[in-house]
Amino acid sequence: MPRKRKGADLSRSTSKARKLRNSRSERTEEQIQQQNTDARVRMTRLHQEEPEDTRDERNEVRRLEQRQSRRFTVNRRRTNDQQRQQVHRAFISDSFLRLAFQYEPDIEYYAHSKVVIGAMDKECPHCHALKFKNEPAGMCCASGKVQLPEIETPPEPLNGLLIGTDPDSNVFLKSILRFNSCFQMTSFEQQK
Repeated sequence: MPRKRKGADLSRSTSKARKLRNSRSERTEEQIQQQNTDARVRMTRLHQEEPEDTRDERNEVRRLEQRQSRRFTVNRRRTNDQQRQQVHRAFISDSFLRLAFQYEPDIEYYAHSKVVIGAMDKECPHCHALKFKNEPAGMCCASGKVQLPEIETPPEPLNGLLIGTDPDSNVFLKSILRFNSCFQMTSFEQQK
């Protein structure tokens, strides 16, 4: 194993760092306040001893950075607000075209009148299919003109696999999509 290089320990768990952490954790509140005050006094002295043109230059740089940061924040908020307003306007104008690509979590889409469609509790009088409240009449069976034959029960090996009575039905039901894909271009018509 290669030897560790000096200074490669990024967690800084050296004995000096441990001692410093321990001494900092044992300080009282008064000691912390005193050290903070001493640091403030030291910084004030340094700033006073600093030449005035250097101080002015440093303050100007700080002012420019703050102004630029503020401008960036304001611009970002402005663009976010504009996008949110566009999505909200599109939502209110009942135009749902491509609205999914501009999803905004603040808007309650589920409460819109075009989205609330209710439960499937309306029954077709002809075929007894369940439909939504505003679904047009006769859409399911052309007002009784289309009648589908009853679904026949499949032959025995397949029926046992489908309803779960066959010992292999667990494996069959887990892999049914794969079996369906294999046989999608074949016909299972019985030969007589």
